[in-house]
Amino acid sequence: MPPQRRSKMSRMLEVLVVFMVLAISGNAADLVSMKLCADKDYNASTKACAAGKALEGSSIVIDPEAVKAVNLLTAVKGSKSEEIYHVWIFNGKGGGKPIVFDSTIKTVRDADQTDLDWLKERKIEGARVIVRLSVSPSPNYRTRSLKTLGPGAAGPWKVQVYDSTNLSPLGEMTFAVTPSDKGVTNE
Repeated sequence: MPPQRRSKMSRMLEVLVVFMVLAISGNAADLVSMKLCADKDYNASTKACAAGKALEGSSIVIDPEAVKAVNLLTAVKGSKSEEIYHVWIFNGKGGGKPIVFDSTIKTVRDADQTDLDWLKERKIEGARVIVRLSVSPSPNYRTRSLKTLGPGAAGPWKVQVYDSTNLSPLGEMTFAVTPSDKGVTNE
């Protein structure tokens, strides 16, 4: 093949790859914000955490005696209707089969093989809860999921946010559940 033709084909291939990357990234959701909020500080009428009570950062410690549940509040930017997933992970280790909550049909069930394959594909270990949330096209669509903190919840936690197309999380927050006399700290 002559060098001119090879060069032209190479440029056409580069342009095609750029279009494919733009098309794929145009369909993915973007995480605008994420924060944790103790359930006692969540205001259902405003769908937000009380002023000054949002938990953000890397040194969040929650006392399960003072806080019985924690919310993950996210805002997502998307150009189409799709599913967002909040995956609550304990200790990064396997610990039984996770449960799945589907917010669209308001059901809780044990994870099936499809869910387990979805977790494996994303290399997620230690998932305890997968929350499926439907989002509509919006520059700032707000979602929320809640994790109850029972007696066996003490230890390191993280919650990751995924859209339906990416294998990597859009965002992640870590926190520790540790009995203390402080309730919630955000140092």
